[in-house]
Amino acid sequence: MFLQTLITGIAIGGIYALMAVGYSLVFSILNFSNFAHGVVIMLGAYIGYYACTWFHAPVLVAMVGAMIGTAVIAVIVEKLAYRPLRLKHAVPLYFMISAMGAAIFLENLVYVMPGPH
Repeated sequence: MFLQTLITGIAIGGIYALMAVGYSLVFSILNFSNFAHGVVIMLGAYIGYYACTWFHAPVLVAMVGAMIGTAVIAVIVEKLAYRPLRLKHAVPLYFMISAMGAAIFLENLVYVMPGPH
C-alpha cells in the first residue's frame, strides 16, 4: 500500500512539475501566462478522438490530423485574441485577460458542440 501511494504521488508530482515547467517556459517567452494553451490541446485531443471514432482513421493519421487541427486552432486564437493586443502594445495583464476569455470561450464551445464525455 505504501509503495503504491509513493509511486502515485511521484507520478502526480511529475505531472505537476511538467505543467509548471510548461507554464514558466510560455511565460518566459511570451511574457504572459497563456491559459488557453491547455484548452487548445484538449481540442486537439477531441479532434483525434473523433477522427478515430467517426471516420475510423488509423491512429497515426488521427494523430497527424489532431496536430494539424490543434495548430490551426492555435493560429486562430493568436490572430483573434492576441494579435490585436500586440499591435496596440498592450500591457501583459491584458494578454492574460484575453487568454482567460479565450479559454472560457473554447471550454464552453466544447460543452455546447460535442458535449462533455
